[in-house]
Amino acid sequence: MGLEDFLPAIERAPRFFLATHVNPDGDGIGSLLALSLALKEKGKVVWPYLADELPPIYEFLPGKDLLRYSLPPGEDWVAIVLDCGDAHRLGEEAGAFVERLPEVLVLDHHEVSGTLGTRRYVELTYATGALVYKLLELMRAPISYEIALNLYVAIFSDTGGFRFQQTTAETFALAQRLIEAGVNPAEVAERLTEHYPFSRFCLLKQALLRLKLSAHGRIASSFLTHEDYSNCHASKADSDDFATLFRSIEGVEVSILLKEFNPGEVSVSLRSRGKINVATFAARFGGGGHRFAAGFKLKTDLKALRETLLKELEALAS
Repeated sequence: MGLEDFLPAIERAPRFFLATHVNPDGDGIGSLLALSLALKEKGKVVWPYLADELPPIYEFLPGKDLLRYSLPPGEDWVAIVLDCGDAHRLGEEAGAFVERLPEVLVLDHHEVSGTLGTRRYVELTYATGALVYKLLELMRAPISYEIALNLYVAIFSDTGGFRFQQTTAETFALAQRLIEAGVNPAEVAERLTEHYPFSRFCLLKQALLRLKLSAHGRIASSFLTHEDYSNCHASKADSDDFATLFRSIEGVEVSILLKEFNPGEVSVSLRSRGKINVATFAARFGGGGHRFAAGFKLKTDLKALRETLLKELEALAS
């Protein structure tokens, strides 16, 4: 299915429920806001939904005032799900709501994407923000500064500031077009990499104290408890990308961070250099993602899960 197959529903429907995955990142949020602004400009009613609060680092994004944290009334909505292809990754309430809707459009780029959607477009080589840009081109929607900024943030976030494997010549060509629309790349980079709250560093201290190398230095692992988040007065977003940081240790092939923000509920972030496909590994536990970055969440004991995961990863890394 091509992106052009989305156009009849977009032209026909008057009301759109837009959503991205739980623990939203820059790609999901930027894509959500960019498409919401474009649809609103076309006279559509939009309901951009987040299951979790907007991380403070993205408070500068245009359109954030459109965000909703509750479900809309009725079920006469067309859903557009971004950066996610599995209903349970939208959160329990939103996932059940979307599955009841007669028309669901999915725009995703994950290797393990799920089966949600009456129409699906999954392209592994681009950020979701880049896919939204291509869709807006097909819609002949003007790329305003506000839309461009959201898309640039999406692409910057997904590529790790243009560092990760999915960064291509086309990525830079698209970034150029967004800069020509008014985006200041230096300002975006500063906003996304130099505006962290102290609570993030409090958490990082705890994670570094527990950081361990195993499998002859090929696996880096750490964990954060509910008490850590409470003592640091930290949000879930404050521990974002710690696993990416730990992967940067020389010789490490896979990094893993277990996070117990709520008691008895453990979120797992996995990062890989590519030899081990963490997307397929996470899928064994109900999660998904990319070969290089994936995750999942379980209601379980943190210590027991950590032991299980390390044993299985060590076997893969041996």
